[in-house]
Amino acid sequence: MIPLVVVLNALMPDLYDQGNFSHAISTGTPRDEGSKQSSSQPPCFLSVVNLTTCAGFLPNQSSTKANPLALLGTMCASLFRQNLPEDADDDVFGLFFLERYIAVHVNSWSAKQDVLALMSRKLHSFVHAKCCEDNMDSVSHQELLMPGHILSAYIREKMEDTLGQSIAHMRRDAKNDLTHSSLNNHQNILPYCSKILGRYVGVVGSKISSFIASGNLISSSGLDLQQTTGFAIVAERLNKWRYLSHFRSVHRGQFFTTMKTTSVRKLLPEAWGFLCPVHTPDGAPCGLLSHISAKTHVVCNSSNMAANTKNWRILLIDILISLGMLPTRTLSLGYGAKNGRANSTGCTTSWKCMSDHLHVCLDGFVLGSAPDEVCANISWVLRRLKVKAFSAIGIDTTLEIAHVKQQGLSASCPFSGLYLFSQPARLVRPVLQCGLTAQIELIGPFEQSTLQISCTKSGLSLPEDNISTIVTETHAEIDPTVMLSFLASLTPFSDFNQSPRNMYQCQMGKQTMGTPSHSFYHRGDHKMYRLLTPQSPLVCTRDYHNLTLDLNAQGTNSIVAVVSYTGYDMEDAMIINKSAFERGFGHGTVYKTLLVDLTAEAERRKGPLGKTSLLCFGNKNTVMKPANNGAKNTADGPEYVAPMLGEDGLPSVGQKIGPGDPLWCAFVENCNEHIIGAHKDTENAYVDAIRFLGRLPSSFLGVLELTLRSQVQRKQERYYSTQS
Repeated sequence: MIPLVVVLNALMPDLYDQGNFSHAISTGTPRDEGSKQSSSQPPCFLSVVNLTTCAGFLPNQSSTKANPLALLGTMCASLFRQNLPEDADDDVFGLFFLERYIAVHVNSWSAKQDVLALMSRKLHSFVHAKCCEDNMDSVSHQELLMPGHILSAYIREKMEDTLGQSIAHMRRDAKNDLTHSSLNNHQNILPYCSKILGRYVGVVGSKISSFIASGNLISSSGLDLQQTTGFAIVAERLNKWRYLSHFRSVHRGQFFTTMKTTSVRKLLPEAWGFLCPVHTPDGAPCGLLSHISAKTHVVCNSSNMAANTKNWRILLIDILISLGMLPTRTLSLGYGAKNGRANSTGCTTSWKCMSDHLHVCLDGFVLGSAPDEVCANISWVLRRLKVKAFSAIGIDTTLEIAHVKQQGLSASCPFSGLYLFSQPARLVRPVLQCGLTAQIELIGPFEQSTLQISCTKSGLSLPEDNISTIVTETHAEIDPTVMLSFLASLTPFSDFNQSPRNMYQCQMGKQTMGTPSHSFYHRGDHKMYRLLTPQSPLVCTRDYHNLTLDLNAQGTNSIVAVVSYTGYDMEDAMIINKSAFERGFGHGTVYKTLLVDLTAEAERRKGPLGKTSLLCFGNKNTVMKPANNGAKNTADGPEYVAPMLGEDGLPSVGQKIGPGDPLWCAFVENCNEHIIGAHKDTENAYVDAIRFLGRLPSSFLGVLELTLRSQVQRKQERYYSTQS
């Protein structure tokens, strides 16, 4: 473990004495030289860090020639030998550690110092029971791990591994052959490096493809993740409901499925409106696999941020300063560019923060401080500008504004401050901002805990004749059903059901057959189910019509009679009218697609010498016998090898195929041998479509998809006739 004072000393090389260190991470106001230290505000530096144990790391006040960065480098040099050149000194190791592992979300060293100081203040407050602990199971303290984020991190790691392997290979060549022509001749150095890189970079693509296909993460560092499997799932298209639910699901992590505690599965109040309380499966993933609400969406990027990321932040900071925020430092913020190390010439290291001020942060960057009343006014003004002027002046409209008020110094109060968030991977949802004219505002989960939101809109608009009227609620829900996911909102009269029944309906709705697609003829899915007689439900919710789910209808209306008829001990089953079943009640079709690749088939049928034969689709009998009286040769045997197939070796569209019947036929070129592929299923099927794929250099196509259509088999003895 590296003491905090060592890192701070490397970031602030001019601050040697204990007083400046304590003021840098304490909540007190820095005083002028010669002023006496107040005993009412003990620096948290003395409480968090034991100076006697770190005396060996802290340079003396008189030793001005000491290099704190080199001291940090000596403590972590053994960990980064393979990442840096062999001739790297301790300063380089210290720089590498600070840039890659200390406050990586900011580039400026002065900003890193501010972040560490704020973290130490919060830790000091928590140790002294002045604030509560952040709940890491709460949605307000979480972000989503997006597919693009994990892929970019995985690609970066594999590219770094490739560069490390290439550098190690070049070093071995340099040591083994000091007169290597490629290394000594500058004209050949570029082809030599390209050759070495080409040897190792080819595996990067295959590793990424394997990760996407299997979901198994093979990483040397683990990417700071708690699981190595389960990152990819199959987007099953059993019906439209199931397919859409895959893209609205959020999983807490496979690691938590092995935990015996149930705290991670609890539905906390902070999740209101963001995670659906109904749409979660029963069993092992209950509470871990959730679905975001119908109106909630994930912030992936922002068009305002894409054009000029730095300018809109500077504009926002100017607004904050004009509203009364006291900036932390005198120089401009280091977004995007590195300002270098914090010193007396580059920027001022004195903190302009009063003991009664709250800190103001933007995306983890400490901007400054302001009193609690000023922070409340800043929050109110920013919310008004957010719905009216942010889009016009180019500021991100998804900005999350959370003012945590000062509620006293107790262990039940959160750490106060004004927090602004604009980065991706956040959940936001729309609410109505109350006022003379209601406006739609996008809020986040952490911001929601600081607001007063009404579930209904009645009586919340301020009357025009009395503008001074104050209401308790500052926001209102657009509709009470926004707390539900799109699938949970399809259940009619859900408020009259038991809560578990609503959960079961969400699962059963994703398991029934329906109309997953309208392009069955052109699709190549391995297996698809289709309900032949789908119906629109007699009772629908408003969201059902808004989502136009009748275009992909599923299910059939039925009359259910609850009677006692020789079924007193029957559990979880029902008796279906036989005549209704024979008329097509619940009948469905299964589409199965088979891939026939003659190249792969030829590889499996190599000869004894390992030679691969060329296969072509065909069904004609090529074995000939000589005819008498000088006539032409005639075929020996039947004209076709498989009589059920055509001349091209394929069945006709609409043809019935039984168990064991031939599906395709191919022959070996320049040989009389034929290969027949049989139907391996146990039920009858009909040929629905035949599609050739790709284009080969020769004159024939050797890859095709063959789609078979079969009826869903149901055992007749399970259904009994009822007399009316």
